[in-house]
Amino acid sequence: MKRLSLIGSWKRIGVQMGLLAGIGLAFVGGSEPPTADAAPKDCQKEGNCTFKKPLFGIILDNSSSMNEQFDVNTTRWEGAVEAITQAVSFDNGYIAENFILGLIRFGHDPDPNVKGTTIPADKSGLVDGQKLDVGWYDDKAMNKPYIECTNGDAIIAALEAAGAPSGGNKVGIGTWTKGAMDFAKAYLAQTVVDHPMDMGKRKAVFMVVTDGKWTNPQGNMTLAPANQDPAITAGDLFKNQDVPTYVVAIGDAEGQMFADNLAAAGGTMKAIGAKDPQALIDALKAVIVKIQQDVVAPVCTPGLPRIMVLMDASSSMLNYKMGTEHAPAGMNGWDQARDALAGDMSIFDIEIMNSPGNHVEDLVHLGLSVFGHNAPAEEKLVVQYGPCRKDNFAWALDPKTSCEAPGCVDPYAAPPIKWTFKDGSLIDPPNFDEKTLSHMPKCDFSAQQPKACIGSGTYTHLGLNLVQANIASYTIECKKMGAIYPCNDQTEFINILVTDGKYNSTDAQVQMPLQTMYTAGITTYVIGFGDFVDVNQLNKMADWGSGNMLDYYDANNQVDLEKALSDIIGTLSFDECCNFNDCAQIPEPTTEEPDPVVEMTTTSATDTDGTTTIVDPSTTGTTGDGTTTNPIDTDGTTTGVTTVPGTDTTDTAPTGSSSSASDSESTPTDPGPTNPSDPTNPSSDTEASGSGSSGTDTAGIDDEGCGCKVDDANNTRGLLGTLLTFGLAGFIRRRRRS
Repeated sequence: MKRLSLIGSWKRIGVQMGLLAGIGLAFVGGSEPPTADAAPKDCQKEGNCTFKKPLFGIILDNSSSMNEQFDVNTTRWEGAVEAITQAVSFDNGYIAENFILGLIRFGHDPDPNVKGTTIPADKSGLVDGQKLDVGWYDDKAMNKPYIECTNGDAIIAALEAAGAPSGGNKVGIGTWTKGAMDFAKAYLAQTVVDHPMDMGKRKAVFMVVTDGKWTNPQGNMTLAPANQDPAITAGDLFKNQDVPTYVVAIGDAEGQMFADNLAAAGGTMKAIGAKDPQALIDALKAVIVKIQQDVVAPVCTPGLPRIMVLMDASSSMLNYKMGTEHAPAGMNGWDQARDALAGDMSIFDIEIMNSPGNHVEDLVHLGLSVFGHNAPAEEKLVVQYGPCRKDNFAWALDPKTSCEAPGCVDPYAAPPIKWTFKDGSLIDPPNFDEKTLSHMPKCDFSAQQPKACIGSGTYTHLGLNLVQANIASYTIECKKMGAIYPCNDQTEFINILVTDGKYNSTDAQVQMPLQTMYTAGITTYVIGFGDFVDVNQLNKMADWGSGNMLDYYDANNQVDLEKALSDIIGTLSFDECCNFNDCAQIPEPTTEEPDPVVEMTTTSATDTDGTTTIVDPSTTGTTGDGTTTNPIDTDGTTTGVTTVPGTDTTDTAPTGSSSSASDSESTPTDPGPTNPSDPTNPSSDTEASGSGSSGTDTAGIDDEGCGCKVDDANNTRGLLGTLLTFGLAGFIRRRRRS
């Protein structure tokens, strides 16, 4: 799948509005409801969705003033019809397929005391001031089924059949807006009665498109009497039923207080104005984006899986030739893993079976974390869960991103190399909405292996503790009202651990977070990447992370890694109805405000009994050198903390210090004082290794991050996109337990 070039800013709100345009704009059909047999072949019926499709009703002004000129070539009515038609047809009719659409047109009622009154100037079927052109459901059928997928076409046909108000004359039909709002409210109430199985769980939203001041029922008084203000009904719908009303104001209504009052009463703050036909199209798109955020996302996004990739950032990932030499570009485990996650044919570019045009990355909220050494701690949340994270991954893991003179001139040069870590949300390019931190394993110098990168070990438990803490913090934030990417208790979380070597942690330290997360419903898949993995350790981690249900995945090279990722993704279920992201067009979805960042306000430490404590920031102090400390009682226990049973990590190491090959390191059975750093803040913006290293280290010691894991054999690039389709189990071979 081709992606947009990285040109300029990534904040393409206009593109996003265009992609989501039409979400509810298409609702004008004939009087006879379309049959279910006419549904597009690839339209997902509600039974295949994890949520109930929202009801979306357009309330369209059919007054004679809609025949006034919008621009020199177009009337307001023609502009409205064209805008609605474009919106309904956009993106292969996505909106019509994923909403229950309806259309009401309105004018005035010549005699409100008599039922069945028509308007002499109207030939389109308005009765008592309104007409339901396209209904949400078939009220004549036995079970009154909702009409799915076809109402977009029905709306376009109905608009064509209706023709211009009053035959194109500029007088004859008024603007009794409250009558239309009352009609819509009554229709919604009847819909609820006719569908008891909805049990109040189906969302509803209205959008009023109008060009003039509201009138009394007879249409001969403007903005009077007060009891005919449509804001009364809109306010009742919003306050008592949580049904918002959006307002698009054109012509004489554009920029007017009465239009804003209607929107405010309906809970949408302010009307969206349109001065010309193109502005009307843009206004409708803006409404759709807002509806997607306010109505669709809260009911849909919780069903999208959250996947955290936890990547081994030990120095061995940079080496080849049996770990003896810093590898050229594309020939080490780090570059191959980056390509498998974010290359041109990565796992997230695979097209979903039976859903042409939909790709895995469009339906996954993906995050990335890394782990390495323990002193200073190198575990880091690179980027939080979110849609379309492929470009964030590619940038963050690119050696060129963190290579900056004088510490680094060539990211593939012989050691030492001093990396400079950056935040992609603070620099342009890439100017990401979401905080995205670059990272690389250390590439310190060793006299024993002068061509190999060393310095970052494999303290796997620190990465796992970080992921566990992040899930806890993230779920608190995403369950809050108004979260852009909401979640609930049913949201699926999984982890994918990619590691190339034997860990320096103890078994108990690794076992605790894996088993604790699995008990909480979070499976951790384990991929052994490279030819020199520790089979025993990988089997243990796979068992701990899956309740003894899964084996680890064996991936000797990039192709195997891509297959392993595909096999894992293939086990998940996705709601195709929630595919409102198109990552091919929007590399990183954006909003008019910065993306919400789940700030980690806690750090973890280990008490003497091995349980993890969550440190209250208010109880911490700061030393003269700028490092943070916790108050310690005389008995050696940490105060001002809350204990969380069932987790395991170590104490906080000073941050911001330089590491060298001669640093005193702990053995695997005594990892020393470490602590998962704040995942949103790396221990140091600039990784100060390389020039400060000495030649007194011992080659081959894994906790120094010696390179001895991934060779350059079989360096084959992404064939996966053409070999696999989503939904297949995949053909990755798993190394069985010895």
